[in-house]
Amino acid sequence: MYVPEATETLILPATVVTGNRVERTLIRTSITGKLNKRGFTLVELLVVIGLIGVILALAVPTTRDMLTVNNLKKVSRQMIGLERQLRVEAVRDQVDYVLMLDIPRASYYVITSDMTPEKKDELKKKATKFPAGVAVLDVINQKDEKISEGVVQIKFGRNNVCSPLIIHLAENEERMTLVVNPFLGVAAVYDHYVEISPDDGFGKDTTKRGEGSAL
Repeated sequence: MYVPEATETLILPATVVTGNRVERTLIRTSITGKLNKRGFTLVELLVVIGLIGVILALAVPTTRDMLTVNNLKKVSRQMIGLERQLRVEAVRDQVDYVLMLDIPRASYYVITSDMTPEKKDELKKKATKFPAGVAVLDVINQKDEKISEGVVQIKFGRNNVCSPLIIHLAENEERMTLVVNPFLGVAAVYDHYVEISPDDGFGKDTTKRGEGSAL
């Protein structure tokens, strides 16, 4: 590869004798040298291009997954994590936590048994909403009652016991069933609507076999 040469001009003083006068004049001297810079070779450029290609190939699947995220599974994982968190915090703080699940609004907020009414109202106004399209179809409580409207209270006691229940979520034609055991937490997750009683808190599907799915 051709590297252009850099030319810089150095101005040096010179002495010239003219009669009785000695005059100093400036003589321009040209000094030619090479830049102390190095360009890329063809091999180096090919290596860089190859590395960029590898990085893009690894990044594309991740980007695609982000763009095509399944909101229903996302909410299911969110509820599982929240159940574990509230169970731990109730034991740690020795206070009962209550998850307020608003079915028609597809949202939730958390209160404690020692909160004032004003504080509870404040948290209600700041309720966390599920992503657009995700709905709570119904909740089956410990009395085997199917609740499809209003606000369901799910208690997490300081004694590490929570309310047994079944939560049915939906997004378009997809369905998800979460089985909550009072002692084990979320005991099973199904990628379809399961008719199951909270008494069977270990998550056994009485209508279908072998179709439970992990998130």
